[in-house]
Amino acid sequence: TCYVSPPTVSCQANNFSSVPAGLPPGARRLFLQNNVIRALRAGTFGPSTVTLWLYSNNISSIQPGTFRHLPALEELDLGDNPHLRVLAPDTFHGLRRLQALHLYRCQLASLPSAIFRGLHSLQYLYLQENGLLYLQDDLFADLANLSHLFLHGNRVRALSEGVFRGLPSLDRLLLHANRLVAIHRRAFRGLARLTILYLFNNSLAALPGDPLAALPALQFLRLNANPWACDC
Repeated sequence: TCYVSPPTVSCQANNFSSVPAGLPPGARRLFLQNNVIRALRAGTFGPSTVTLWLYSNNISSIQPGTFRHLPALEELDLGDNPHLRVLAPDTFHGLRRLQALHLYRCQLASLPSAIFRGLHSLQYLYLQENGLLYLQDDLFADLANLSHLFLHGNRVRALSEGVFRGLPSLDRLLLHANRLVAIHRRAFRGLARLTILYLFNNSLAALPGDPLAALPALQFLRLNANPWACDC
């Protein structure tokens, strides 16, 4: 049973295996978390949707076009869907007003290079606790307004020169609890507003070329729990 109080529709924790039919087309907030929804299909959600919570389900597939006609969407939470292993490159295309995207605790080993293209309003991106093995150059290049990027609890081993290119507004970057052994000396170049950087609990023995020198606004840095080779 869903609780409808316009413009909010609450269908959480109902053991739904699919998104219930007949959702009010003018709903602005849809709460569908804590169900057992397995798939998302195009045409399910109305263009008035601003907030869409789908976390803690069993989503394993998202049909192309599911989010294409949601011009007002500002927050999308797909976190804690452990069967979500693959995302199509255009899954989020067209979400020009999206400010927060939650993809934490899924099983995403990789991300398509164009997955975040056009998300110019995005400020918060939650990618922690996935199985991410690498981050390709320019993955975040369209996210000029991004302020918070959470990448902790993955399996990333290296950061290349262009991995964080195009993030002039980034304030917080969490990379702890990965498997980092190498960071390119220019990996953090352009992050002029970064104030918080977590790199603890990785496998770093050294930082050749001093990549931290490119961070003029840095205030909080955590480097503990790394196997540093200290010749002192």
